Amino acid sequence: MSADNLNNEKVSNLPLGKQANTAQSEEKNTERHFVRHPMHEKMKLMLLGTLVFFVLIIFFMASIKNPGLYQIDKDTLILINQAFNALVLLTIPFLLGMLGAVSRILIAGLNVVNQTSLILSSGLMATFSWIGIKSGVLLAIVAPHLEKQGIPPEGIVSSPSNFYTMALVAVLVGMFSTNLYLFINQKVEQLTQKSIKENPNEALGIK
Repeated sequence: MSADNLNNEKVSNLPLGKQANTAQSEEKNTERHFVRHPMHEKMKLMLLGTLVFFVLIIFFMASIKNPGLYQIDKDTLILINQAFNALVLLTIPFLLGMLGAVSRILIAGLNVVNQTSLILSSGLMATFSWIGIKSGVLLAIVAPHLEKQGIPPEGIVSSPSNFYTMALVAVLVGMFSTNLYLFINQKVEQLTQKSIKENPNEALGIK
């Protein structure tokens, strides 16, 4: 027999006045239990806020005592400059990859607005392909095959005339990423419809 049943039996054996008092005391204990829980949460928030406040004070005092604390080194400035230039450069393959993705979606006859996430992800894939080419990692893998065909690998990156080659790579990567997703999604939908036709009761949750 559970503790609640024992308490109910004890309360039922008491006179009516004592039963009412016992019920009220139990309700008050329950209310106190629910009131204490938000109080603990408030105490935790206050302690967290106090800790953050003291940390900010420590940083503020350290900055006053050390005026050159926020001085940026030359190497850091060079890295920031390179990162900014890379960000500006990588917007080109991002936009071209999105263009390839949009063209593939239009060919498939789908709504472009409903495929926004797919278009953005295809643009990112095209951006990553440019990073692989510019970093030389991809060229190190493909270089032996290019040399057999008489194509110098260095010319693909260094020559300005090969910008259209890089642009074509970004567009093709965007189209390929979108095509791969659409192909997998179509196969999954076909398998789902096939399983529903073969086992309609399981699809409805009927055993």
